[in-house]
Amino acid sequence: MTRALACCILCLVGAPATLAQGVGVGTRVDLTDSLLLNRAGGQFAQLFVPDYFQPPGDGDVLLVVHLHGASWAAENQVYKARANAALVNIHLGALSSPYQNYFSDQSRFAAILDVALRQLATLGIVAAPRLGWLIVTSFSAGYAGVREVLKNPAYYARLDALTLADGLHCSSDPSLMAAQMADFLRLARDTAAGRKVMLLTHSSIKTVGYQSTTQTADYLLAGIGAQRLPCSLTDDIGVQYSRCDTGQFHLRGYLGETADDHMKHLYAMDKMLVQACEILGLRAASAPEGWLPESSPLAVQVYPNPSNPYATFRCQVPMPGPMRLTVFNVLGQQVFTREDSYVPAGYAEVVWKPGILPAGVYTYRLQACGKTAVGHCVLLR
Repeated sequence: MTRALACCILCLVGAPATLAQGVGVGTRVDLTDSLLLNRAGGQFAQLFVPDYFQPPGDGDVLLVVHLHGASWAAENQVYKARANAALVNIHLGALSSPYQNYFSDQSRFAAILDVALRQLATLGIVAAPRLGWLIVTSFSAGYAGVREVLKNPAYYARLDALTLADGLHCSSDPSLMAAQMADFLRLARDTAAGRKVMLLTHSSIKTVGYQSTTQTADYLLAGIGAQRLPCSLTDDIGVQYSRCDTGQFHLRGYLGETADDHMKHLYAMDKMLVQACEILGLRAASAPEGWLPESSPLAVQVYPNPSNPYATFRCQVPMPGPMRLTVFNVLGQQVFTREDSYVPAGYAEVVWKPGILPAGVYTYRLQACGKTAVGHCVLLR
């Protein structure tokens, strides 16, 4: 990334925590001093509890910890996703080194969790809060903090989901790359196997002297034995040209090489948070049963993928109604269809048994509640 682009990004994400932007409404607590951050150097931390938050009866709180970005942007992620969660946003500067330095002290992440839970009790929001679920989200330079957190076995075990928005880099030196990517690769393997959740997006920004987000994504794909599947979709981030859905590992590749293209990944992080919550079975607060954000596509899991001898298609149906699954071969010929006149709201599954169909890449189209999901399934023999 060029210096000019880095400076542009700094101006956009290095804004003060009090910047009056965003859609979030709720309770805010400044944690900058509690977490020993350098306020004079532009570092800050904030706890945000949205106004729709519903205290869990058992005290088990969903905590979202976000690294890198203005507080309003992190708040938007939670608020637009309608996640029933408390958010801790931490911003340490424009570069990755402050995140690495801060989180290399393994007590720091534990302090973040402790301070957040104590504040919920002090404010009277949750009587006896406990960490029920932990989702870590990160944008751009925040990955270096995530890397340090993943090194700790206790933190790794406690993590339920990780989302990375155009922000995973490493050294171009092969030996250093292996060490720096080791825990991300471990997590990718665990998520591909369905033990945790990992979602990441990347732009097409090229870098000099270190691996780009495209290159690190390719490294993870090679490590889990998965492949990108081509697509052509346009959404809030831009033009999506490739994707991979293997177990609970979900990757989206986008075109775009400008600072604006990069920032769009931050502004659309609510989409990944929605999907992470859906996979974990966490419903939105203060919303109708099966609520999904406006214009959100159906979130479909295909497992196993690659598949043999059958594949299961699973999605969350926003409301009761008909559902239809259609599978096509590479020639566009319809090879399977299953139509249900009525499925209840919640999670629905369809099993595809390809029989004697040859190995190859098949395209599926799943339709429900006026929404359509299109993706690919690889059949092995």
